[in-house]
Amino acid sequence: MMQRPSPAEARLQIVDILGACLSEALALQESLEAERRALETQDTDALNAIVPGKDDHAGKLGVLDQERDALCQQWGFAAGPDQMSDLMRWCDEDGAIDDRWAELMAVAAKGNALNLTNGAIIRLRQQHFETSLSVLRGVAPGSDTYGRNGEESGDFSRRSLAEA
Repeated sequence: MMQRPSPAEARLQIVDILGACLSEALALQESLEAERRALETQDTDALNAIVPGKDDHAGKLGVLDQERDALCQQWGFAAGPDQMSDLMRWCDEDGAIDDRWAELMAVAAKGNALNLTNGAIIRLRQQHFETSLSVLRGVAPGSDTYGRNGEESGDFSRRSLAEA
C-alpha cells in the first residue's frame, strides 16, 4: 500500500478527479439528450455524428472512475459501496468531496435514465421495422420460426400443431 497523503492533499486530488468526472458526465448527458432528439426525429446523420462523442465521454468517464478507485485503494480504502463514505469520513471535513460526489451521482442517475429511454426508443423503432418487414414478406409479425426442414414459416393458422 502506498503511503497515504495528508487528508487535505487527498481531498484536493479526489475533488479534482470528481470535477473531471462531472465534466465528462455532463458532456455525456448532453450527448444522450442530443441522441434522444435525433432518435425522435429519426435523423440518422445526427445520430452518426453523436455516437462517437457519446462513446468518447463514456470511455473517459470510465477511465477517471478507475483512477479514483485506484487512488482510494492505494490509500487503504477498499473497493465497494462504502469506499467513498469511508474516504469522506477520513478527509472531507469541509464537505467538498461529498458535494461533488452527490452532484456526480445525480448527473449519473439522469444519464442512466436518458440512456434507458433512448434504448427503449431504439427497441420500439426496431420492433416497428421488423413488423413492417414481416408484412412485406407476407408472414405474421414476430413469427421468425422455421419448419422441420429448415424452411421459414410464420403461418400457424393453416398447419396443425403436429406439423409445426
